[in-house]
Amino acid sequence: MASARARGRVGGRLAALDAHGVEMARALYEMKGDDGKRRYTVQQIADRLGVSRATIYHHLDPDKPVSA
Repeated sequence: MASARARGRVGGRLAALDAHGVEMARALYEMKGDDGKRRYTVQQIADRLGVSRATIYHHLDPDKPVSA
């Protein structure tokens, strides 16, 4: 691990969403339709961004800062 870090490797899985994607997901989730209900379901947001519903829920936590 030390030799890998010395070569600039950090390890770990790449993030499914970058900061822009997280902001987009949060904005789509907060959008309301004419009837006052949410305009997009979590599944629709996930499909649009090409990630799973779990990833969307993970990033919708309001206490979690936007970072990627």
